Amino acid sequence: MAQTFNMTSEQLHELIEAVRVSAASAAGNAAAAGAAGAQGAKGKGSFSACTHSFGGTRDYDVVEEFITNIVTYKELEDISDENALKGISLLFYGLASTWWQGVRKEAATWNDAIGLIREHFSPTKPAYQVYMEFFQKKQEDHDPIDTFVVHKRALLAQLPANRHDEQTELDLLYGLLNIKYRKHIARQSVQSFKELLEQGRIIEHNNQEDEELTAATKNVRGSRRTNRCTYCHFRGHTFDNCRKRQKDRQEENHDE
Repeated sequence: MAQTFNMTSEQLHELIEAVRVSAASAAGNAAAAGAAGAQGAKGKGSFSACTHSFGGTRDYDVVEEFITNIVTYKELEDISDENALKGISLLFYGLASTWWQGVRKEAATWNDAIGLIREHFSPTKPAYQVYMEFFQKKQEDHDPIDTFVVHKRALLAQLPANRHDEQTELDLLYGLLNIKYRKHIARQSVQSFKELLEQGRIIEHNNQEDEELTAATKNVRGSRRTNRCTYCHFRGHTFDNCRKRQKDRQEENHDE
C-alpha cells in the first residue's frame, strides 16, 4: 500500500524552489558547454578548399582583387588568424610561392602577411605617377563608359586618402570622355559618377539603336540593288516592272 506524505505549504514552496534552481543550473551548464563547443569549432577552417590563388603578378588591380577575395573567404569560413597565416602558402604558386618561402618568417601575424603581399607586389605609387597614368589615355570611341570610368576611378583610389572630393574627380575625368558623350552631357548636369554613368548608358543605348537602324537600311537598299531585270539586264527592278519592256511592247502593238 502506497504511503502518503503530508507537506506543509512552506515545504512545498521549498521543493518547488529547489527544482527551479536545479533546472536553471542544468540549462546554464548546457549553454556553457554549447558555447565552448562552438568556440572550439570556430577557427578550425582553412584555405584548403579556397579557389583563389596568386602567382606573383605585379599589378595593383590583380593584387587587390586577390587580397579582397581571401580576406572575404577567411571571414566566411571563420578561419582564425593563426590558421590563416599557416595556410596562406596554399594560395601561392610560381614566383609568389618562391617569394613566400623567403619572407614568411617576417610575418608574425595575418595582417603582416597581407602587408607583405602589398609591399612587394603592389607598392604604393607616388601621386605624380598616378596622375600620369590617369591622363595618359582618353576614352576611345569603342570604350564603354562603364569600363572607362571604373578604370579611372581605380587609379584615383591609389592617391592618398581625401586628396580629391567627387566633384574634383569628375572635373578630372570629364575632359577625358569621348566627344560623343560630352556633346550630350554637360559637366554641370552631373553631380556624381552615378549620374554620369546613367546618362552615358542612355547615349550608348541610343547610338546602338541608331547603328542597327542604319545597318538595316543599308541591307534593304543593298538587296534592292541586287535585283536584275531579265529583260534589259539592268539592276534595281524586275522583269514585271521593266519600263524598257513596256515601251517595246507598246511599240510592237502600235506597229500592228
